[in-house]
Amino acid sequence: MSKTAAAPPGADTTTAPVGGPLSVRLARGAYRKAWRHRRHLAPLYSAAALAAYGQALVLAPHGGYGALAADLALPAGVAGLRAWRRKKPYTAKVARFLHTHRALPTPPDRPMRRGELLRTSAATAAAGTLLTAMPFLHTGPFQAPIAGWLWFAWLPVTAAPWWWRRRIRAAQEPAEADVTLQAARWAAKVGSSRGALPGSVLANVRELDVQGAWAADIILDAERHTTGDARMMSGRIAGALGVPVASVAVDAPADGTNDKATLLVYETNPLIEVPHCPVETALDTTTGIAALGPHIDGSPALYQMWRPGWGAVHDHISGATGSGKSGVVTSLFAIERWAKGLICSWGGDPQFGKSFGYWCDYLDYFAPGVDECFAMLLAADAELDRRSKASAFATWTDADGDLMYGETDFVPTVEEPLLVITIDEWQDVWGAYPEAIDLAVRLAILGRKCGIKLRLITHLPTLDSVGSPKLRQPLTSGNIIALRTTERSAGHVINLPADPNDLPTTWPGLPGSTTTGIGFIKSVEARAAVFRGWRPEKKETATRWAKGGQPGTLGEESREVCGTAYTQWRERLAARRRGEQPEVPGVDTPFDGEGEKAGAAPAVQQAGTTGGKAGKVAMAKPADRIPAQASSASAAEFANLVSANNAPARGEKKRAILAYLEERGECTSGVIAAHLGVSPSTVSQTLRKAADRGEARDLGHGKWGSAQLAAA
Repeated sequence: MSKTAAAPPGADTTTAPVGGPLSVRLARGAYRKAWRHRRHLAPLYSAAALAAYGQALVLAPHGGYGALAADLALPAGVAGLRAWRRKKPYTAKVARFLHTHRALPTPPDRPMRRGELLRTSAATAAAGTLLTAMPFLHTGPFQAPIAGWLWFAWLPVTAAPWWWRRRIRAAQEPAEADVTLQAARWAAKVGSSRGALPGSVLANVRELDVQGAWAADIILDAERHTTGDARMMSGRIAGALGVPVASVAVDAPADGTNDKATLLVYETNPLIEVPHCPVETALDTTTGIAALGPHIDGSPALYQMWRPGWGAVHDHISGATGSGKSGVVTSLFAIERWAKGLICSWGGDPQFGKSFGYWCDYLDYFAPGVDECFAMLLAADAELDRRSKASAFATWTDADGDLMYGETDFVPTVEEPLLVITIDEWQDVWGAYPEAIDLAVRLAILGRKCGIKLRLITHLPTLDSVGSPKLRQPLTSGNIIALRTTERSAGHVINLPADPNDLPTTWPGLPGSTTTGIGFIKSVEARAAVFRGWRPEKKETATRWAKGGQPGTLGEESREVCGTAYTQWRERLAARRRGEQPEVPGVDTPFDGEGEKAGAAPAVQQAGTTGGKAGKVAMAKPADRIPAQASSASAAEFANLVSANNAPARGEKKRAILAYLEERGECTSGVIAAHLGVSPSTVSQTLRKAADRGEARDLGHGKWGSAQLAAA
């Protein structure tokens, strides 16, 4: 039992309680309740304010002017409210600073719907009409006929929709029903024996702050699947949940365990609207990591230029026409130009600059056409030799004060910047010059330690596009950006979580909108979440990023080593723009763009009806461009790739495929291909042959069973 302490001697026990008189406490309680229910009582507050202001206008000598001023202020207030409701998070540096310190309110980022705008406009127009009528009719808000219009017409019509939309709802029961429905749907379509992840369970379903978004934990059957398998099944999970693959993200759990996964589902994709690229702050020059855009969950898509002390990180960017490759590349150009002189950007475009646009004039070296691209590779190879020798003879002092030779760690500086070589339509370059593959392989393998970064852009993330497995390996171990493609089974070649072909071309429910820039990225983080590149600036203002910043450039020794291919590229570009065909240094037989090398024996046939004009030379096949006596190893590899027919694997590869299937019991060809590094078509052909001999069993839909299932 609680005890009350006695009052100290001499204390005045006749004073009022701490809460004050009864009237004060009642007033305070009424105020608190009025403030707590301010959203529900907003129509009453509006009516009271309208009546007070109308009464003041009636008593004022010139109240009509006040009514006209209110008529102008009310629509301006509606317009301001509408603009504020659709305001997105702050992007300016000062605004973000003030918002962080609570000096600015949080933008709602919740635009008014059409019905809401119509209701607000109608209520405002009616209120303005009542205010105007009061001073001109000399009738107050409690006198007829204004009292009837205000309290019995305007207030009920305005308050009824307001109260109905803000009524108290039973929020718990629908949420529990949704959780039960989601878990049941997962168990029926994903966790069943024929589902994408048999034996898996959906747990801890929870709503996210974004409307229509929810998250859950995937509890996997550890004997069958791992987190990597769950990532690879993102496309099938999206189909089972009835949402596009771009609205689903399957990632590793926070604790790093391999028998779970985290699922994020967005009914309305937040990547429909993305901000512009924060060029000045996108790159962290300490770590070499840049933000290339947002993931679907709002986290930044991290991209690595270099690793401190390790060297350059190569790139492979792929995507179909219109997928947004050019937008991603121009964002990278802008980030590199504003890297405080630490990055030197070279770019080559077989389409003579169509992909790069105005950036052609603001790169440190631009190569228009396949012959110029080949000359750029030759110049980069010469710079590689110079940097290799310079680093081998470099001196430094160890902790004991002894002089040491040889520098193995690379960190970009203004004097020795990171050299980034970007080549678009790479398949056209090595198709015309097969020996370009040898140069690219050398740059990719040896250039890392010397600070030379290779960025190749193709339409598909496949071996046929890259040209050689020796080149694909260093590229896919770096940054992989795979945007939407037009062919299937492309994603499994580079172990993406889903096939980029499954990404939509337009946003659901928004006809005419494009999904340009969405795709998957594998770099610093192995995220399975879809990302979207930064929104491109308007052409008229985007040139400011190209003209500003502090671009990196090579020193005198490098210029001397690279020769006129590097030092006179602007003169050759100007000559091409005048319609001339300048000689390309280092290229004996430049490619003329019409299917053969100038001066070489024609390796094509005449097509009398091609394009409707007789006698036009048809485009040479890539295999026909290989010299008859080519000693380059890449030429032989290229010929093998052209004639390849996805034959079934033999020897060690075949035994590895059957052993993996025997270990798992049942598995899909895509998962086998991802784990063993073999193309899905080769796995399918191998298992199909094995099924004919009774060594495997075809379970349908790309799923295969082991020899034990076949025997059963």
